[in-house]
Amino acid sequence: MQIYINCIQKSSDFKEQEQRYLKLISIHSKIKDTVFFNDKIAKAQKTSKQEAKKSYEECFKPLKKGFCIALDEKAKELDSFEFAKLLESKNEVSFFIAGAYGFSENFIKSCDFALSLSKLTLAHSIAKVLLLEQIYRAFCIIKKHPYHK
Repeated sequence: MQIYINCIQKSSDFKEQEQRYLKLISIHSKIKDTVFFNDKIAKAQKTSKQEAKKSYEECFKPLKKGFCIALDEKAKELDSFEFAKLLESKNEVSFFIAGAYGFSENFIKSCDFALSLSKLTLAHSIAKVLLLEQIYRAFCIIKKHPYHK
């Protein structure tokens, strides 16, 4: 399996945790973590919510590969077993974490699935670590590894 994590993020306070889970996931799957934040995104975020969303989508559009999952706080929540089942039969999965203004409805609809990690609004760096941990947990569930009890 190949997993792509695509995230609009200025910086992370949780680099160590991210690296830990990326390493653990790499035992089970190829994984590529790509972080975006550039002058165009910064300018768009200062201009308007709509321009910001448009800039995120322009970054992500060429990266839509395989089964695409957009993270959105208003989307469907899954438990860890449901999440593992969602990933289990996929060869290629792309996750998308938007910037501060989230995604447009069009982008969400263009993905195969929209996932909420929580009804709470999370800082991007926290959401990313939570996503990585759940991806690792999903592999452990699938492979019946004792990490998930």
